Amino acid sequence: MIVYYVFATVILLIQAVVLVEAYRNLIYTRRQYRPTPSKYQPRTAVISPCKGMDTTFDRNINSLFHLNYPDYEIFFVVDSATDPAYRRITEIIEQNSANSHPVKAHLVIAGPAQTSSQKVHNLLTVCNSLPSDFEVLAFIDSDACLKSHFLTSLVHPLRRKDVGASTGYRWFVPVDNRIGSAVLSAINAFFASQMGPHSWVSTWGGAMALQRKTYDQINLSQVWRNCCTDDYPLTTAVHKADLLVIFAPACYVASYEKTSWRDLFSFARRQFIITRVYMHRLWVLAILGMGHFVVAFWTGLLVSLYLYANSSVHARYAAMLPVFLMVASIVKALFRQIMIRKILPEDRYRLLVPALIDIFLQPFLAVFTLACLISSAFSRVIVWRGIRYTLHSANHTEIADLSTNT
Repeated sequence: MIVYYVFATVILLIQAVVLVEAYRNLIYTRRQYRPTPSKYQPRTAVISPCKGMDTTFDRNINSLFHLNYPDYEIFFVVDSATDPAYRRITEIIEQNSANSHPVKAHLVIAGPAQTSSQKVHNLLTVCNSLPSDFEVLAFIDSDACLKSHFLTSLVHPLRRKDVGASTGYRWFVPVDNRIGSAVLSAINAFFASQMGPHSWVSTWGGAMALQRKTYDQINLSQVWRNCCTDDYPLTTAVHKADLLVIFAPACYVASYEKTSWRDLFSFARRQFIITRVYMHRLWVLAILGMGHFVVAFWTGLLVSLYLYANSSVHARYAAMLPVFLMVASIVKALFRQIMIRKILPEDRYRLLVPALIDIFLQPFLAVFTLACLISSAFSRVIVWRGIRYTLHSANHTEIADLSTNT
């Protein structure tokens, strides 16, 4: 039992530190999530890569036209005019042009990617052809639904000379009653709550911004040239330039989604494969972080049950490990669920089931997440919006368009 007690002590100390960090993130977010006025509002290009139709496509795209920001233009970009998004965006641009103060919007056709993912290729096509009067570049995914204060809050941190990029993050809101959709929201909530006032925070490609001069300084057009993903390489380039990435809690965005268990596993595995290739240390930390919880909780539970069954005097002491881990996971889940209800009050009813799963079923979610993490160790192939990519390295992406295969 000595080995068990030493193991339990180490785990409990780790969890105590994690709990304190979770509380710190909660306090930071509660203080910063409210939008504040900003005098720093330079001319901004909002770039939105699109491929196919997202679950709430019209709502997401229309939200870009209603940002409380004085000087911005929107650049939608697709790979071809045959993409279903092309026609619908054209219609939405025309509808919004009838407003009394229309936002200028463009629709760019990038053509098929050759050496990078289609998304990165789309971004580079717009960035490399923008007029020089745009001081800030903001990248917004088509599955993000924005609030009116979003752009002001995202751009505001860039006023500081030591900041290279700013970022928001998504919170999945299920739009159906499938358990897979609720579990997706619950698992993502864990990772979303890791964002905070950290020097190591990473950008999220669905909502990030940087100054045009920073784009040139870090040579992002060259950095992205052969990449499959946009956010991790940007983060690495910013840190190499001794600049910070700042997370803006006011830039949490709702991503309305529905998914099956199969699609959930595929999505999670794809995200972890990308992380392993582009941020290997972060992937290892995720393995260790999720792994120690899973091993400690389930080992502690089985050992406790065995000791109770044998009427051992050590049973009640052994049970302290799984009990504390369960209580700690409940407290951390309560932190993040209380937080998001302040930020997305309009979606609190849709988030009720995911919240209950997050709070009370964390040991099972951790097992599923760990399985996705481990499975990502054995492949470098992902399928992303109908295109298969082989990630040979962070600077070598092989592309195969599945829609052309017979």
